Amino acid sequence: MPEAHEPNGKVRWRAWARERRDGLTIDHAAMVAGLRDFLGADDGAADGWVLTYRPRPGEVDLDALLPDWRCAVTRTHAGGLLTVHPADGPMEHHRFGYLQPVAGTPEVSLADVTVALVPGVAFDPWGNRLGHGVGHYDRLLPGLAPRVPRVGVTSGALVTAVRLPTEHHDIPMTHLATEAGVRQVQS
Repeated sequence: MPEAHEPNGKVRWRAWARERRDGLTIDHAAMVAGLRDFLGADDGAADGWVLTYRPRPGEVDLDALLPDWRCAVTRTHAGGLLTVHPADGPMEHHRFGYLQPVAGTPEVSLADVTVALVPGVAFDPWGNRLGHGVGHYDRLLPGLAPRVPRVGVTSGALVTAVRLPTEHHDIPMTHLATEAGVRQVQS
């Protein structure tokens, strides 16, 4: 494992996570079952939008959740801006291999999101998230109300035992979802 606060720490942690992810078998059914339990127990999930994502290659696939809740997914725009749209609308392939809403579909206000399911390359037990390094979620997450649970979704093999490097713009998760279920992060 890389040192948490070395120069280029995030770059080294991404390499560690991608190497560890190669050949990893993720129990998608267990992940979805744990998230169904969590969302079913969260009163807000039924009242608003559940922000989820369409998976990139190697990310946990949560598409099985889409019919169960009023789900929204992100669309990536030039300059790294993410917008949020209903998940049941028309989709197109993004150049990085995931589906996203087509341009011009109606947007969902971040004020109406009651739970956010967030992908990442790696997480730590304190909720720190390491993304792909482009900053899409770094710009999106601050727009959510503070009360909104932010659930980092990953395999337990990609939750480090040590604190990941962070910067001032990094927004920590409130929960982590792994094959073992959903739990609050350590304080």
